[in-house]
Amino acid sequence: MLRYFIYCRKSSEDEDRQMLSIDAQLSELNAIAGQNGLNVAATFTESKSAKGPGRPVFNEMLARIERGEAQAILAWKLDRIARNFDDGGKVIGMLQRGQIREIRTFEKSYLPTDNVLMIAVELGMANQYVRDLSVNIQRGIRERVRRGIFYGKAPLGYFNEQKLRTIEPHPENFPKLKRILEEFAQGKYSMTGLLREMTRVGLRGGQKGKPLCLSSVGHLLESPFYYGAFYHKGVLHQGSHVPMVSKKTWDDIQKARIAVSKPRKRRGDKGLQFLNFATCGSCGHCITGERHVKKSGLRFYYYRCTHKNKKRGCESTTFIRQESFAEEAKRNVQLVMLPDEWKERFLAKLEIWETEDSTVTHAQIARLGAELAAMKAKIDRLNDAFTDGSIDLAEFKELKNPLVPRKVELEAKIASLEKTKTSWVEPVKNWIFEANSLEKTVQEGNEGEMKAFLQKVGLNRVFHDQTLTVSFIKPWSALAETNLSVRADNELSLTTSKWWR
Repeated sequence: MLRYFIYCRKSSEDEDRQMLSIDAQLSELNAIAGQNGLNVAATFTESKSAKGPGRPVFNEMLARIERGEAQAILAWKLDRIARNFDDGGKVIGMLQRGQIREIRTFEKSYLPTDNVLMIAVELGMANQYVRDLSVNIQRGIRERVRRGIFYGKAPLGYFNEQKLRTIEPHPENFPKLKRILEEFAQGKYSMTGLLREMTRVGLRGGQKGKPLCLSSVGHLLESPFYYGAFYHKGVLHQGSHVPMVSKKTWDDIQKARIAVSKPRKRRGDKGLQFLNFATCGSCGHCITGERHVKKSGLRFYYYRCTHKNKKRGCESTTFIRQESFAEEAKRNVQLVMLPDEWKERFLAKLEIWETEDSTVTHAQIARLGAELAAMKAKIDRLNDAFTDGSIDLAEFKELKNPLVPRKVELEAKIASLEKTKTSWVEPVKNWIFEANSLEKTVQEGNEGEMKAFLQKVGLNRVFHDQTLTVSFIKPWSALAETNLSVRADNELSLTTSKWWR
């Protein structure tokens, strides 16, 4: 007599919302087993989608069938067992080999002697249904976003209107939160004060209505939803919902949030200026710092490798004092400094290039503008000729249709030239000024600014054998190479042509 495993599955995803619940499936399947005198060896229930492999309960059931604990499966429908070809192929294989001697559902039975093509078709239809449904759901979400309708759970102060499938202001929480946010924008509350006020008026979050925590309040204050916008896949969209505050008030909220936020304490505040800055050249792990205080009160700061690489031993066993480390940072900053004289020469050259570029761009815009004007005039003449009946519709289409794409292309080219006209000049100027300002940073010995600068322009900051090496990004790498070349040849004269590199 065959021993059966009952398998019931329920997924929380949209395609399964109309399917029977697990309790209902169990009731129906137990009734089928009783009516037909089936020997049920065990029952397996699972709440997991079958559109992909990896269901633990399902895999356990098949493993027990392979061990001979049962020879048949009783399920509500075939798509309860599998909706992907990985699991479906495994079930079909076991059925053909006789490891599974029957799969029984409420409507039919599947046997090893049945045409496997029909079983594969049913599983394929179930799989395609899931794929099509996923595409349709994503298309629906994109359409809702285009209409400005937020598709997720309504944030605090709003609720999901089930009938209209929109997000509407909550009759009680909306005015409460609106008042609190406006008062916060005016600087009335600290973050903890804001949290206390929200708790006092009964504003709670989550499905269970638990009191909010500080991190949740921080996320709430950053949400653009409250001024009428929302993010979808990193892109900001204008929402159709009722905004709680104006954009100006929201900007004031961001300023107030930054003003009252408590800065995190850093170890660097205790005198260790170069923590989380460089890596060890021997093992690649982080360089850490230590502070030593003598009995006399003198403090000394050292840096060394953390020696956390257990697989690869670190050969570096030396320490370096913070003063020496700062000198190494200073040396690297000096590699990308630009002298005052060459700053002026570069800026003068930049003005010449800007003038030349502007002249060429203006000429291009003028030429394209003339062509566009002629194109518009030609289209206007065709419109007039068609209006007064000089040409018929077929001839009008034949003459006008090739002109419209060219007109659009010309307008796009002119707009692009207007937008990019000398757009490269300002970034280059800023780079020249920044490179020149480093001289002041070095003279003042500002270790914090030197560290921040090297973190910004250096991809790798490696410390090895008492030496700090920085791999600069472009265009800083070119400036560093020029400085090294000028120093190596002792061509410190400002007239050397190497600076033009």
